[in-house]
Amino acid sequence: METCTLRKHIDIIFVPLFFIACWIFFFHLYPYHLYYKEQITLCILQPDFLQTYFQKPAFLSEICGDYLTQFFLWTGGGSTILTLTFLLTWLGIRTALIRTGIIHHASLWALLPIIAEWGEACHLEYPLSMSLGLLFSVWIFTLITFCTSIRTRNVLHTILFFILYCAVGAHFFAYVLIAIVYEYKHSNRSLSPVLLLSISILIPIGGSYFYYLTLKQAYFYPLISNYMLRQPFVFLLTELFLLLSFLPIFVPRLNKCRIALYTILFLSITSLGKAYNASEEKTLAFSSEAYFGHWDKVIRLNKNNDYPTYLSAYYTNLAYARQGKLCDELMQHYQPASHGLLLQINNSTGYIYGMASPDALMECGDMAQAQHSAMLAMTFTPHQRSSRMIRKLTEIAIINEDYAIAQKYLHMLLHTSLHRKWAKERLEFINSGQCNSIPYWNNKRRMLAKQDTLFSANQWRTSLANLIESNPQNKMAADYLLCFHLLNKDLKLFKKDYDRYYYPTFGLLPPRLYQEALIVCMDEKDDPQEQLKHYRIPFQVYNDCLQYLSIYEESQGDGHALQKQFRKTYWFYYHYAQLKP
Repeated sequence: METCTLRKHIDIIFVPLFFIACWIFFFHLYPYHLYYKEQITLCILQPDFLQTYFQKPAFLSEICGDYLTQFFLWTGGGSTILTLTFLLTWLGIRTALIRTGIIHHASLWALLPIIAEWGEACHLEYPLSMSLGLLFSVWIFTLITFCTSIRTRNVLHTILFFILYCAVGAHFFAYVLIAIVYEYKHSNRSLSPVLLLSISILIPIGGSYFYYLTLKQAYFYPLISNYMLRQPFVFLLTELFLLLSFLPIFVPRLNKCRIALYTILFLSITSLGKAYNASEEKTLAFSSEAYFGHWDKVIRLNKNNDYPTYLSAYYTNLAYARQGKLCDELMQHYQPASHGLLLQINNSTGYIYGMASPDALMECGDMAQAQHSAMLAMTFTPHQRSSRMIRKLTEIAIINEDYAIAQKYLHMLLHTSLHRKWAKERLEFINSGQCNSIPYWNNKRRMLAKQDTLFSANQWRTSLANLIESNPQNKMAADYLLCFHLLNKDLKLFKKDYDRYYYPTFGLLPPRLYQEALIVCMDEKDDPQEQLKHYRIPFQVYNDCLQYLSIYEESQGDGHALQKQFRKTYWFYYHYAQLKP
């Protein structure tokens, strides 16, 4: 009796648990992916901006999706919006299944397309507009089922194919599949489903000419190809799972609760296991916390970091540099050579690195390169719209005192729901002439280069040297320059730039890192005592170096013998770190 009661209520028990698990997943395991989706999106509530949505398919789902994505930046906002979207979609699919003829466990079978959407939503380039497109398609179909006339329904289907393609884009195929299954089940005309399928396939072909898209783009828009989501046709996984949910209509034996549960669990584990990317989530955590200004949290994230990347090293170095501890901490954590100091930007760089690149450049004072990187990062994003880069470009313009440009960006942000307050505060500073009262802006203005020097992007030595020559007190630029040489094992340039830029201004108290490197650079022909005295290197550091060399020779270069005592010294890094391009 208890078993029968449990089977009868399994839908009521399992479905709420499923959506609770969905919310917990995005809230606890995947929040930074949702934060980042907001950062690569921009929704400006102005007529001329909104008109741009009508130039491509999916105007309705994109407007709604981009607007709601703004609130992904709220704590719990993204997980709540996604879960509610999935819940409403599930209700629509469940209704469609019941109307089509599935009586038993429709609630469970309706979860299958939600599983696919859940997995696809884990990708950065899978926008909320895609999930909303599915939601709109499903509910519009449920409304059409109230029409009892087969001929009228077929006419409505054809009209709605065109409307839905323009309104929701790629996921109009969800409506197409449900309509075909429904008409196959309820229509006496065997040619009706074939005709509907043929029309639906032809619509994107016409759309490619109307919207000036390639044929491939026309079928999966608003997804954009050639990003992390390498195969944009992966959205058809939702349509495939949607078809699976209709199988009990044709195979009555599948109506058993046990089969539905096993199918859901298997597909959930498979799809989410494939979609979940812990390393990428950790990388986005570093970038997002830096964007929020939580630099202490950036340092905490690096403790016991199981997924070290260029970006984790980059932001950890920057966090310590802001505290004046770059040299002290450089050898204490993962360093991918100079790639963890300054990020190279070119036409093959992804937008994640592009959006991070301006941060270190701004801290060092190179606003020209920071602006260049921010512009490129904006271009690299899927739809060339990024709220994070607009804010970054605004800050750069204010520091450069290009108030006209800053006001242009700020007036754009004034017409957003999320960034309005931030923009209003900065406009008030500009209009009242109080920008000089902000210490951060004043500090960065003092670091600006005072002379124009022509150099290409990614020429870090030229850039940093130019900043130091303009302002010899720019210690952050000096530290970045010297650490850049040390991580690349270029001791010749390190010694040259140390003597020229660092020693005259900051040479009284050289950090331990520089002391270790300077010992390696010492001229064998000169008296070591005099050199130690000149560079103010304690004799104990020199003795440590001699001990290191002694162990190195005794072990015949075996690094294991040196790890315990010298693993975090520059000497160990110089001998054993492998530089990769």
